Amino acid sequence: MKHLAWRTAFPAFLAFALFAGVVFFYLLPSVDRVVMDQKRLMIRELTESAWNVLARFEAEVETGSLSRQEAQRAAISQVRNLHYGQESKDYFWIIDMHPHMVVHPYRPDLEGTDLTDFLDPHGQALFVEMAELVRQQGAGYVNYMWQWKDDSQRIVPKLSYVKGYQPWGWVLGTGVYTEDVDAEIASLKENLQLAIVVILLLVSLLYYVLLRASFQAETGRLRMVEALRGSEEKYKALVESAGEAILMSIAGEGLYANASLLSLLGYDKENEFAQLDVADIIEATEEEAASGLRHWQAVTEGLVAPTRYEAELVHRQGDRLRVMLTLSRIVVQERIGFMAVAAQFSQPRELDIHTAENLDDLEAASRRTRDLGSMMMNQGADSVAVSTMLSAGADAVVKKAVDFIVTEMGSPPVPFDIMLMGSLGRSEVTFSADQDHALIYDDVHGQDENNVRKYFIAVGIRLSDLLNASGYPYCPGKIMSSEEAWCQPRKSWFATFDGWINSLEPEDLLRAQIFFDFRSALQGSALQGSALGGNDLVTSLYDHLNKSLANNPRFYPMLARNILSYEPPLKSFGALDLTATEDGRMAIDIKGAMAQLVDVVRLRSLQGSINKVGTLERITALQKKELIQKESAEQSRASFLLLHELRLRHQARRRSHQQTVDNMMAPETLSPNELDELKQALRHIKSLQAGIQLEFGTPS
Repeated sequence: MKHLAWRTAFPAFLAFALFAGVVFFYLLPSVDRVVMDQKRLMIRELTESAWNVLARFEAEVETGSLSRQEAQRAAISQVRNLHYGQESKDYFWIIDMHPHMVVHPYRPDLEGTDLTDFLDPHGQALFVEMAELVRQQGAGYVNYMWQWKDDSQRIVPKLSYVKGYQPWGWVLGTGVYTEDVDAEIASLKENLQLAIVVILLLVSLLYYVLLRASFQAETGRLRMVEALRGSEEKYKALVESAGEAILMSIAGEGLYANASLLSLLGYDKENEFAQLDVADIIEATEEEAASGLRHWQAVTEGLVAPTRYEAELVHRQGDRLRVMLTLSRIVVQERIGFMAVAAQFSQPRELDIHTAENLDDLEAASRRTRDLGSMMMNQGADSVAVSTMLSAGADAVVKKAVDFIVTEMGSPPVPFDIMLMGSLGRSEVTFSADQDHALIYDDVHGQDENNVRKYFIAVGIRLSDLLNASGYPYCPGKIMSSEEAWCQPRKSWFATFDGWINSLEPEDLLRAQIFFDFRSALQGSALQGSALGGNDLVTSLYDHLNKSLANNPRFYPMLARNILSYEPPLKSFGALDLTATEDGRMAIDIKGAMAQLVDVVRLRSLQGSINKVGTLERITALQKKELIQKESAEQSRASFLLLHELRLRHQARRRSHQQTVDNMMAPETLSPNELDELKQALRHIKSLQAGIQLEFGTPS
């Protein structure tokens, strides 16, 4: 006990001394820099958001909706009324490259005047300096003296960020008053100093606290070891019960095979198998031999390669076994490797959706796809790869279900297609995906119209039933082709989309958020390749949607306001906004957080007439068309990947523990780094929403 007390007391006092040193010699002196960096970042992001207003009007010029002069007048009017801050007195201004003042909400007397000789009280030609900075660097920061907001008698130091808009030869800027920043810094320092006093008062209790913490840490370590041992046993049980033959290699440090694979290849001892090389087990295909790179090597290195292909495994006796091999990249304690699942062709019904011959086969294959995905996530596989596999599985189930239906009901009277929406449409399927789909068929005229409609309603009902039986529950909102409203000919879908865009009713806006993530489900199927496949139906609907949106620009502000009615689960001071679940957990709705990012990206994609559906695809397309800045695109991409990873991992964990799969994730399941990254992602979503609010206004 004395030894334990010494081991804990000495580090405690040493930690306190280090803490005091860090506070007085590093933290307090660095507060000024940290706060100022935050302010610099804030005015830069605000300027970027206002810059998008100019870009939006220029886009209307390019489409012929406005002339250049009309667009500039509209932009000036909007920028003049853009205000932010606690008192809504912070503002933006515009000059040109001469420089002349284009617009300034608090100095209208300067508008249109030559600013070449305009000096601040210290003799600085601030506007000339701004124009020169933009000419040389495109954007940057400028320090100068200026009136405090709308008070022309109060001249104070100011830091502004300016950025050039090259198509119009304008310079847009906004800034922050440094004395306000100084006041904020002083307040922070006072709070820090108060915290130090409190720590000094509590130092007498430090010995007890640290001693108790040591006991708790040791107890926790022992529990963790036991929990890890239990998790390992559960994982092995899951692998064995799945029935698939599994091979894993981590960082090239030997092979691991489960009992199914060892038995398949004729090995009695795992140690003997672990000494082999992967190339000794998986025979090279012709494609691999020609390229000199094995598929499993490419997957491990993050390169593009087939992740599901026919291969031959080498038996211990030298025989070759033909299998379907599914590869995935895994990361275990920062070590990279791969996992391969081998399915024998002698059991196709049990393992492959594409070869299912009846509903039982389809349900079993669909369930095994989810089992495999869950197992892969628990083993550290890439979440995008797992979601892609789940999405491909869902697509295959829909195509196979349609094949069954056409066989049962006979050939369709006219070409048709199934439209997938929501996560199925975006190919972002998770373990809790339900069914969101609609049916579009070619226009029919005359007396056959009623019979055609009855045929496709029956198709929709049967499809919904088959998907439900295959593990994709009925949509609670009844967004299914079994509903007459969502089983229509092309001309009716045109009218439906036009109605939503023109009516601007809240219910229609919610439907637009679901339906405008649509894509063809039968693309690439044998049916779509025939004369009865609706090859152009979905494409024509996208074309009509883009034209309808171009003719109704007021749809965007209403959709934006609907998006802004929801906020990320992050409180003002950075704490997560938790919700109590029915089973007593305090958690965040990870699906809801993702939906807010997906909604923003969808809005920007509709504005840019981008027909991509997946969120990552849309972000890439927006960046390529320069509709969002590179930094914003990278942050949006990273935020989406993090939220997607956490969501799938949470669902896989609950699935493997036989718990109801949901989207309510408890923060205590995350590491400190993951928790920080989650908050950063939520802050980024808030900044995206702030940009939308600047552009379209606050929801009423």
